[in-house]
Amino acid sequence: MHKQYVDVVARILAGGQVVPVTVCWVDGRCFTIDEIVSTAGFGLTVHGIRTATYKVRFGGHATELYLEDQTRERPDGSQAHLMRWWVWAFDRTLEGERRR
Repeated sequence: MHKQYVDVVARILAGGQVVPVTVCWVDGRCFTIDEIVSTAGFGLTVHGIRTATYKVRFGGHATELYLEDQTRERPDGSQAHLMRWWVWAFDRTLEGERRR
C-alpha cells in the first residue's frame, strides 16, 4: 500500500468549504463522486503537513480521499501552501507475487 496522488475536480463553496466532485486516477480514468459520507477537517500539523479526510463513494466503491496542505517557507520568509489530493493505493502485482 502506498500514497498515490490523484487529480480531483473540487468546488469551493461561498463559505470556504472544499467539496470534491470528480476523482481522476493516474491512468486517466475519472469518476464522479456519488456521495460524501463524512469529512474530518484538517488535523494537527506534522512536518509542515495538515491532512483533511473525506469518506466518499464513487464507481460502486467506498474509499477515503485525503487533501494534504503542505506549508513551505519561501526565501523571503513568507509561506506558500501546496495542496494535493491522495488515496491509499494497492499494487496488485506486488500483492500477487507475495502470495506465491
